[in-house]
This record gives sequence, structure tokens and C-alpha cells, in this order.
Amino acid sequence: MTYVFSEEGRRALCALTEKPVLYAFDFDGTLAPISPDRDSVKISSSMHEPLQELGTRAPCAVISGRALADLVPRVDGAVPYLIGNHGLESPCATPAALILAEHICAEWMKRVSTDFAQPLKLYGIEIENKRYTLTFHYRGADDPVKARGALVVLLDQLTPTPRLIFGKASVNVLYPGQQGKGQAALALMKHVRQTHLFFIGDDDTDEDVFELSEGLAMGVRVGRHEKSRAGYFIKHQGEVEEILRFLAHRLVRTPESHVS
Repeated sequence: MTYVFSEEGRRALCALTEKPVLYAFDFDGTLAPISPDRDSVKISSSMHEPLQELGTRAPCAVISGRALADLVPRVDGAVPYLIGNHGLESPCATPAALILAEHICAEWMKRVSTDFAQPLKLYGIEIENKRYTLTFHYRGADDPVKARGALVVLLDQLTPTPRLIFGKASVNVLYPGQQGKGQAALALMKHVRQTHLFFIGDDDTDEDVFELSEGLAMGVRVGRHEKSRAGYFIKHQGEVEEILRFLAHRLVRTPESHVS
């Protein structure tokens, strides 16, 4: 992985601004810091300003595991495109896919709220029903490793067997066949008539994007992670703001003034 603010990384950022690019960002852990109180999370004013500025110069999107209704007020109009529920809620989503996901989620919740209620309480696991997907949080568990193991065993009993995406102290439950953030990002890129994609994310839920074999011009992971498919990394979440300001600055300059 290459550090974004190395000489090589800066050259890659500069080259990016000369192409038709959709700039996309994860939310939690990327545009906003991770917090044990997920209801209080929002984009800081210092992050919001350059994000909004970049959005006036190029197509920009936020792609999150949060439900769209939860995401909208937190982004507060900074970018024109939002994708929620790990790619399911997007401008390119079909009504049929949403209906199917909602039905399956409702059936899963019936099982979870009855058969799984006691073990989930025992392990200190909290359920977040996002209508089209579920997320099980175990950040508050006494033994997070044991809680995660027990949770995986329980979720394997659901019908149909869900797709599991592991986040930070959480397990995201998607209906089988749901492709995740990667294909949603690619579909939006084509929808806005761009040929390249730039994406920053911070955990395993974002690997769907980093693993794209088509369209991804530059993938950046928050925190160096040797197993990540992202080609670039930044050292901490605060450096996202620096990237936004760098890109916005380069995009206001004329092509003749760019130095690759």
C-alpha cells in the first residue's frame, strides 16, 4: 500500500483530477469518526466545507451501511448522491430489489426477536433494524470475541442464509445475492456518466469497492491494512479532510496548470 501523501500518492491524486471521476466516500470512520454512540455521529464543519466544495466541482457520493433516512441528515446536503444500506438504497436501485430485501428482513426479524432474543441479550449484542438490512452490534459486549462467534452461529440459522459483512464490532446482515457497496458504486459511476471511481473507506465493509476490477481508479483505506485490496492508505481519519482540500484545490485549476 502507498501512503497518499507520499510523492507517488500525490502524483496519483493529481492525475486523478484530469479524468472524469466519481468521488465517493464511506461515512462512519471516514467522513466522521467512529463513536460508541452512533446516533450522535455527524460530519464536522471543517470536513463538511471541503466536501461540499469538492461536490461543486465534480460528482460526489457518500456510500454507507447506514439506512438512507439515517444518513441524509448527517451528510446535510454536502454531496448530491447518497447510497445507504450497503449499496441497496441508491439512485440506481430497483423497486423489486427493495421489496424483496424488506420482506426477507421482516422474516428474519421475527426469528431474531423470538428465538434469538435471549442469547443476544446474554452476549450483550444490540440489533439495528435498517428495514432492508440488519446490523448486530457487539461493541458493548463483555467478551467481544465470544459474542462475535456466538452471533455468527446464530445468524447461520436464518432462512434464507444471509450474506454477512463484518464491520468494526458489528456484523451486517444482507439478503443473499446482494452485491454490496462495490457494484452500487460502479452503477452510480455509470449513471453520472463518469469513467473512473475514487473511493475512501475504513473497514472490511468497504472492501467490496476496493476489490472492483472495473472502474476503480484509486482506492484509499483509512489506516494501513496489509490484507486490504486498496492501493493507497492514509494514517488516520483526520487526513480525509486534507484529501478533500487537495482535490478541491486541484479541480479549480485549469488543465494546463496541472503538474502530473
